[in-house]
Amino acid sequence: MKNLYQTVMADADGAANLPQMLLREALLPELLGDDQGDINYWAGKSLARRFPIGNPKDAATFFEQVGFGHLSLIKQTAQMTRWQLSGTPVKLRKQLQGDDDFTLEAGFLAEMMAQQLGVSAEAELTETSRKLQATTVTFDVYTDPEDVIPDYDAPTPLAVVRDEPAESPEEN
Repeated sequence: MKNLYQTVMADADGAANLPQMLLREALLPELLGDDQGDINYWAGKSLARRFPIGNPKDAATFFEQVGFGHLSLIKQTAQMTRWQLSGTPVKLRKQLQGDDDFTLEAGFLAEMMAQQLGVSAEAELTETSRKLQATTVTFDVYTDPEDVIPDYDAPTPLAVVRDEPAESPEEN
């Protein structure tokens, strides 16, 4: 792994990401060892249950707010939804290590889709176009319309707070 501190601080937008990067790239791998990917995936699902997201626009806002990066819905079919995650946090994490661990985000997306649709869902990292590989990760979330969650009671979606421009007082 490259020097985390030097890599993050060398980026113009890196300082804001340093606290999360220290936890995710230095501390958690040491604590979780070989089980890091599985635990992060479970943790992502757990976070999605605690912070239920109701739609793609709210998901994009939430991902930005928690420092995961910029989330975009790329494609959606009856059984698969493709998401791309980009931005400074993703770029920095990809610079630091060769094998990217975005399983926390994958778990969150899987559980979010399961909640929204009421069916089982699983997510995986998939191939990102060569042009975007240095700055973007791509997730495919697979849903099974036949595998309905029994006695499913959809959670009340989180009221996502957005930074809205302040309205100017109306002139009379």
